[in-house]
Amino acid sequence: MLCPNCKHENKEGATFCEKCGAQLESEKKKLSFFERRQAKERERLYILSKASLQEDDVKDIQDLDMGEVQTIPKGKKDKIKKVTALRLALSIVGLIIGVIAIYIVGRLEFNNTLRVTVILALFLGCFTSGAFSIDYGYRMRMINAMCKSKFAIKKIAYGKPPIMLVGDTFYELKINAKCDAVGCGATMHIEEYNGEFIAVCDADRAHLRRLDCSVLNPQSVKDCDNLDK
Repeated sequence: MLCPNCKHENKEGATFCEKCGAQLESEKKKLSFFERRQAKERERLYILSKASLQEDDVKDIQDLDMGEVQTIPKGKKDKIKKVTALRLALSIVGLIIGVIAIYIVGRLEFNNTLRVTVILALFLGCFTSGAFSIDYGYRMRMINAMCKSKFAIKKIAYGKPPIMLVGDTFYELKINAKCDAVGCGATMHIEEYNGEFIAVCDADRAHLRRLDCSVLNPQSVKDCDNLDK
C-alpha cells in the first residue's frame, strides 16, 4: 500500500505509514475521531522532523543549474558592517535600559497591579532586545568572518536567503527556477547543510536540488558589479 505523503510502500492492510506516520487513504473512513487525531499528530511530528535538512535528505540528489541562481546586490561590505553594528548596539542599549527600568519600577511604591503590568511589559521589551542582541551579534560575527576573504557564501539569518561576498559587495542569492518535480512547479528557497547549499521546494521538502556554489567565484560573477551601476 503506497503512502500518499512520502510514497513509502507499506504492508497491505496498514492503517498508518510505517515511515512518516501519515494516514493511508484507503483506511480513512475506518478511523475513529481519536485515531484521526493520533494520525494528525504523527504527521505533524514527521513534518517537524523535516524542518531542517538532514544527512539522509541530501544524499544522491540532483544538481541545479547555477544559471537559475539570481544575485541581488545588498550593499558594500563596509556599509553592511556599520548598519549591523549599529543595530547590535541599539539592541544592547535597549536591553540595558529595560533592565534598569525594571529595577527602578520594582522599587517604586504605587498600585501593585499597575506595577506588575509595567514590569511585565518591560520584561517583554528586555526579552525582545535580548533576542535581537543575540541575532545581530551572530550576524556581526558571520559578516566579519566573511570579510576576511574576497569571496564567501554564508546563510547568516534564519528564513533568509544566503549572502555572498564578492570583492567589496554583498549579494543575496535567490532561486529563479521552479521545482522541476513532476506535477509540482512550486517556488524554491535555499538552505545550508554542513557548508552545502540546497534548493528546497516550498511545497514538498522531499524535492531537493544541490547547488554547486563553488562555481560562483569572482570570475563567474564579475558582471554582478555592473548591477550596482
